[in-house]
Amino acid sequence: YGAGMSSFVFPGGLISDELGAPAGALQSYSDAEAGALAETYDAVELPWRSHYQKIKTANDLIANATGVELGDETQSGILSLAYLLKAASLGELLQQYQQIILDPEAATPVFVDRATALTNVRGLLDTALTQANLFPTRTEFDASIIARNFSLRNTILAMQARYARLANDWPAALAAANAVDTAVVSVMPFSDQAVNPIFDVSVTYVRPRDTLRVAAEAGDARVAFHLTGATVAGNIRPLRTFTQFATRTAPVPLYWPGEVMLIKAEAYANSGQLPLAADQVNYVRTRCGGTTVQPRACLPALLPTSLATQAQILAEIYNQRKYELFATGLRWEDIRRLGLVSATSAYAKRCWLLYPVSERNTDPAVPANPASDPPATFSSCGV
Repeated sequence: YGAGMSSFVFPGGLISDELGAPAGALQSYSDAEAGALAETYDAVELPWRSHYQKIKTANDLIANATGVELGDETQSGILSLAYLLKAASLGELLQQYQQIILDPEAATPVFVDRATALTNVRGLLDTALTQANLFPTRTEFDASIIARNFSLRNTILAMQARYARLANDWPAALAAANAVDTAVVSVMPFSDQAVNPIFDVSVTYVRPRDTLRVAAEAGDARVAFHLTGATVAGNIRPLRTFTQFATRTAPVPLYWPGEVMLIKAEAYANSGQLPLAADQVNYVRTRCGGTTVQPRACLPALLPTSLATQAQILAEIYNQRKYELFATGLRWEDIRRLGLVSATSAYAKRCWLLYPVSERNTDPAVPANPASDPPATFSSCGV
């Protein structure tokens, strides 16, 4: 799963307003930044391939773990992890492609729509949590199997909140978010042997756009957390360098605590609890100091008059998500939900990725590529 994390981050980052192709990048990356795709491009092929590799591995573990002589605690941990990362992989696919396959090993794979896929993802996460809750600790699994600083239960809960939000199930999103320990930062670690894939792709092909800094409020400390270095020319916009992914061994977050806090704010806002939503937004804005392993804004609180209505609060939530969740792969979905996708949009120029030629060459059931994409006028792409 860790090796493929960049395949969720860079395609949507290029198509949205987060990432750009530097001089010397392959044409396919420059084209993706401009919203032009071909079925053979890395931005199209790699997400499909890497996510289904993860799903195949998870399926193998789920099917066979009970047939191996493992202790109950270890078996439960392995199953919980497999259900979690299968769910996460399918959840990322449904944010990239209009239709996806739930069972790639079926004799005749079936493409399903987003709603069906989202229901499946949430069911897998429920199963992952059930397994995670069977034992309070797992000596062997915790000590020598799960990656260091990967918090299994917190990651499941954060994913439940994330995908309940996508389903607009606000009570479930709030319940899951409230259960996350936001003092914990759950990450995927890397090493000189297993290199951070976002660092790897940023060496030559993809770099962060400087527009994050240009558009930020004065004093927003998250800019320096995400971006560093001199501004250089890019294909469309000036580019800078990643801060948190600047080395081969830098960890990648499975979620940021700020995402969980903003899901809580959005759930409150959409259930009519505006004062609670406003308080949560201001909490995210004013978090400051302490550890440097997560983004913290260090901004002043907004006055009550700026967070008095649901529309004002939701607008500020999306604004804060842009800075809290930079280069996590989640920006493209937010732009769809805001209805800001179009061929000429400064935010995102496409609704979906094409289906890769490798799948089309072997599967006659692959749907036609999404129609009217990119849209001529601002669109939410049906989400």
